[in-house]
Amino acid sequence: MIKLSTLILEDKESPKAIVMAGGAGSGKTYLLNQLSLDSLTQFNPDKYVEDKNHPYYNKLGPASNQTAKDAMAAAEEGKTFVWDTTASGVGFQKNLDKMLAAGYQVYMVMVYAHPMISYVSNFMARKRNIPGDSVFATWRNVYTKIEDFNRQLKGNLSIFVSDRGGKYKKEVEGFDTAAKNGLSGVKEYLKNFNEKNNVGGSSFFKPVEMNSEEEQEFIKHAGSVDWDKNNRSEDKAIKTTFLKAYRKNGVGPGQDKLKDAVKKYREKSLKRKEDADAVLDNIVDMIYNPTFQEKLQHSTPREIDQKVQAFLAW
Repeated sequence: MIKLSTLILEDKESPKAIVMAGGAGSGKTYLLNQLSLDSLTQFNPDKYVEDKNHPYYNKLGPASNQTAKDAMAAAEEGKTFVWDTTASGVGFQKNLDKMLAAGYQVYMVMVYAHPMISYVSNFMARKRNIPGDSVFATWRNVYTKIEDFNRQLKGNLSIFVSDRGGKYKKEVEGFDTAAKNGLSGVKEYLKNFNEKNNVGGSSFFKPVEMNSEEEQEFIKHAGSVDWDKNNRSEDKAIKTTFLKAYRKNGVGPGQDKLKDAVKKYREKSLKRKEDADAVLDNIVDMIYNPTFQEKLQHSTPREIDQKVQAFLAW
């Protein structure tokens, strides 16, 4: 395969990439549909997630990883394309660095939405939902990098501030009011919101499937192990440990290992809660930080389209 660097050196006009970036539920697809980019190849994990015949159907992680591979394969071929991504992870940054180092030209369209708009959109305006903690983590991770992206792309960045037409004004105001009381206020607000609307979980969660024989053996082997059967993730952790041993050896792993699986799950769960609290604490600071708010220089869809078309034509 011809390397990306070789293609760039051989081509006087460097190929280009348009990156549609932003948190989950921010409105990237809405904006993309208003830009004149239909002629370009587009990479979006939804292609796999929504395809019932694909192995990555309803599997966002693998679908996102494959989409990144698809985009980089297109880059190796020197194609100009559109990449729809949160742009929030280490993997994206590495791929962006690789493209820029090889001479690729990249324009980023950052779609910004208030954290509560992203949260509500994820659960109430989409058929598929990622966990609430992931919504906020992605939000924090991508929007804290606005300045870094702008500097790295030498100003080739536009921001579209989406308020979803004021559809979630009540929820935004509720979040902001709660944020005045810090982390505890936001956590209490989200707890009440989740309970009232029965949201907060993930549609991507897949429970452990057992046949009747495995179920009977599991019950027998679990014995006196104490685990929260109503916690679907903890239940999955202990059953996964059992099945791994049972399907390989024909016997269960023993109660000590099952107890250890529960212990490890709870330790990881506690760490995740601590991380989630840290993310929310960061978000509270960001929405009331004038320096951060000044970075959100809104451009209209028409203005962004004009800038993107000029970038592609250059």
